[in-house]
Amino acid sequence: MSSLLHLLFGIGIGLVGVIPPGLLNLTAAKVSVNQGRRAAMIFAAGASLVVIAQVYIGVFFSRLISESPEVSTTLEKFAVIVFVALSIFFFIRARLDSGPEVKPVDKSDYKLFGQGVMLSALNIFPIPFYIGFSSFLAGRGMFEFKFPMAHLFIAGATIGTFSMLTLYAIYVKKWGFDSATFAKKIHYTLAALTMAIAIFTSIKIYG
Repeated sequence: MSSLLHLLFGIGIGLVGVIPPGLLNLTAAKVSVNQGRRAAMIFAAGASLVVIAQVYIGVFFSRLISESPEVSTTLEKFAVIVFVALSIFFFIRARLDSGPEVKPVDKSDYKLFGQGVMLSALNIFPIPFYIGFSSFLAGRGMFEFKFPMAHLFIAGATIGTFSMLTLYAIYVKKWGFDSATFAKKIHYTLAALTMAIAIFTSIKIYG
């Protein structure tokens, strides 16, 4: 049961992490419209591959924090800092974001996959995102850093990322979506959510 929860946590957080419109998901949508779903899924596979390393790095740093003598409190304090930073980040993005510029992607499978890898590698946001969430879960005894729990979480996050990119490729452009308006709404929502988590955690620590 614990193994399944780690996998589900990873999938859920992976899905949430790619909801905000950005270069990756909007490029996947554009590739789908211009070159078909198969091409978009190849691009998404390349982008998702990098997530394995990003989540691993996030979990690694979270584990380093957990080695402090006051494990639970240290993790939760660090999670508060990360979530406040994320909330500010999302709020600023909501105020400034007019929709990222999506450049054309080459039609060959090799270059589609490679560009997915490259664009994902340039996006460092997932690392603090996964540090914050793994610290938050570990501080509540809901996350274990040992094998295979952490690895299932990493696998789940990769699956979640690929799934959300695929959903963008299939549905977002099909619904005639306005990327700028959607970006503002979702960034405001995530800013409120991450700040709420930070406040809740602070009350638990200092209340």
